[in-house]
Amino acid sequence: MGAFSKIFGTPEARADLADARNNLADVSSGITEETDDYYAANQRVIDAEQAVKDSRRR
Repeated sequence: MGAFSKIFGTPEARADLADARNNLADVSSGITEETDDYYAANQRVIDAEQAVKDSRRR
């Protein structure tokens, strides 16, 4: 793991986080209630954030 990956997380982890956030946006668009799909997508974002440094989570 290079210095960049140590600071910002691996490219795969950053891509997974972006994908998880996009999935959450797709699932949550237009809903008025929190569904099981919403909770699953939100948990996927939380799990993906664990592999990315705090400074890159925004």
